[in-house]
Order: sequence, then structure tokens, then C-alpha cells
Amino acid sequence: MKKTTKTAAKKTQKPARRTVIIGNDKYGLYYGDVEDSDDQIIAKKAVRVFGCRHVFRWFGGTGGITSLAAWGLRAGADNRIGAPADALITGVVNVFDVTAEAKATFDATPASR
Repeated sequence: MKKTTKTAAKKTQKPARRTVIIGNDKYGLYYGDVEDSDDQIIAKKAVRVFGCRHVFRWFGGTGGITSLAAWGLRAGADNRIGAPADALITGVVNVFDVTAEAKATFDATPASR
């Protein structure tokens, strides 16, 4: 009698997503989730952003981009943040990891019309 062995099906693992703020060389700042590593983004100077929101104008703790990534948007301020859509952002020059605190403020901010 022949012995049979089972081979495990290879599982394709999706890359982990992380929330970031991206600066590009043409149009400004974008907020959303990415799967690429920093090395991949640097090599391509482009990244696919899931739930991408354009950050047109914001008011935060001190107004700087690193403060925006660390603490997020100031509630009740005249923030102008776009509606979410998946996007390919090109000309990437900066990537800032977003803290859970900052993410909560973006999630609570409706899109500007």
C-alpha cells in the first residue's frame, strides 16, 4: 500500500497595513493606510494609499507636520480634510507614521465639502 502525504496549501499573507501621512512634491499632504515598507516607497517614490484623504488645511497642537502625525487634528477647528478614496500617490518625499491618538482625530473628522 502506498503512503500518501498531504501538502499544506501555501497561504499568501497580506502585508500589514500602517497608517501614515505622506508628503509629495506636487500637491501636499495625504493621510491613509499603506502596505509598502519605507524602503519600497523610497525606491518607487510612489505608494498605493487605502482610504486616502487629502489634508488641505489643518489645525493641530503646534501646526507642524510631525505634530499632526503625533497628536492629530484639533477638534472644532476649521480643518479641511478630503473624503477617503484609494489612490496612488506619486512623487513621495516624506512618510510620517501616525499614532493611535492622531488616527482617532482623523477618524472623527468628517470630509470637507
